[in-house]
Amino acid sequence: MISRRLFCAAPAIIGASCLTCAGFASADVSISPGQLLITGFRGTSPSDPEVDQIRRMIEQGDLSGVILLERNIMSLEQLFELTKSFQSASPDLPVIVSIDQEGGQVSRLGSAKGFKPWISASELAVSGRSNTEVFEYYAERSWEMRAAGINLNLGPVVDLNVNPFNPIIGSIGRTFGRNVEDVVRLADQFIGAHQSAGVKTCLKHFPGHGSSVTDSHQGNVDVSLTWTPEEIAPFERLVRAGLAESIMNSHLLHKYLSDSPFVPTSLSKKSVNEMREGLGFTGPIITDDMQMGAITDFMVPEKASIGAVEAGNNLLIYSNYEKKYSIQSTAEVIHILKSATEEGILDYKMVNKRTEVVRRFRASMISSR
Repeated sequence: MISRRLFCAAPAIIGASCLTCAGFASADVSISPGQLLITGFRGTSPSDPEVDQIRRMIEQGDLSGVILLERNIMSLEQLFELTKSFQSASPDLPVIVSIDQEGGQVSRLGSAKGFKPWISASELAVSGRSNTEVFEYYAERSWEMRAAGINLNLGPVVDLNVNPFNPIIGSIGRTFGRNVEDVVRLADQFIGAHQSAGVKTCLKHFPGHGSSVTDSHQGNVDVSLTWTPEEIAPFERLVRAGLAESIMNSHLLHKYLSDSPFVPTSLSKKSVNEMREGLGFTGPIITDDMQMGAITDFMVPEKASIGAVEAGNNLLIYSNYEKKYSIQSTAEVIHILKSATEEGILDYKMVNKRTEVVRRFRASMISSR
C-alpha cells in the first residue's frame, strides 16, 4: 500500500456525501456482465441504427450506459430527445449518460452547439474567482447538462501539474494546478456544483497522470520514475470528504500499482486495492477508454476486457471513437464477457458483485425520461 505520510495529516475539506440507495437488493445471478460497460456510438437521433441497437442492449440488460462525443451533439433540445430515448429503454434503473466535459480542449458541449462555453481548469485556477464564484460558474453549466439528460460528467481532473509539458494533461490545461490544496479546493466546488444539479462526477486519472511525459492514448505510459505519493493526495482527500462518487482508473505503468511491469494500473488488482483499502472508496471504479493505445497496442480485446473485470473495475468504457470501431465492437466485448462467465473464466459471483456496485450507482442517478 502506498505511504500516506506526506499528506494524510492534511485537513479534510467539507463536502456533501454522494447519494446512496439503502434499499437496493442483492445482485441477481442472471445479471449480464454487459452491465459493466459504457459505450460510445454514432448517431444523433432515436431513429439512427446504432442508437436503436443501444436501446435494445439496454432493454436486454446488456449495457449500463453511454458516453457522448461531439459527433452525438447538435443542440440541447436534440440531445435531450436522444438521452430520453435511452432512458425509456430502462424503466427500472436510470441509464448512465456520461460525457467528458472538463472545459477548454476537453469539451463536448460549447457555444457552437448552443451551450455555455467552458474555460479550461488551468484558466479557471488563475482567474481569481472566489469559491462561491467557482461554484456558481460550474453550477450554471451543470444544470444545462441536466437539462440535456446527462447524469455523469467524467471530471474533475485532479491530477497534479507535476510536468507542465505533459502532452495530455499539463500542456493542454486540464489540471487545476501543482498544489494539492488548490486542486482539492477547486475540485470541491466543481463536484458540489454538479451535485446541486443532480449530476454525478468522476475523479481522474488515478493514481495520477500529471507527471507523465507521454500520452496513454498513443501507447504505453510509464510513470515509475516520475510519480510520487503526493499525486494520490487529491483523490484521498476527496474520498475522505465524501465527495468521490466514482473514480477513473488510468492506463499507467506504475512501479507500485501495476501487478507486473507491463500491466497497466487499469488492469491491476493492486491499483483497485489501493482505492478500496488505501482510500476507503466504495463506489464505482471506471476504466479510462479501453480502446486507447496503452491497451490496444499491447493486448488483444479478450484479454484486456477480462483482465479489467478481474482487477476489480466496475465499469469499462468503450468509446468507439475511431472509425474502425462501432457499436458492434461493444457487442463483441459483451459476448467475450458472457462467454468468459459461462465458461468459468470469470466467476459469476464476482461479476455480480461488480454489477451490484454499478446498479447502486445507477439507482441514485437522475433520468431524463
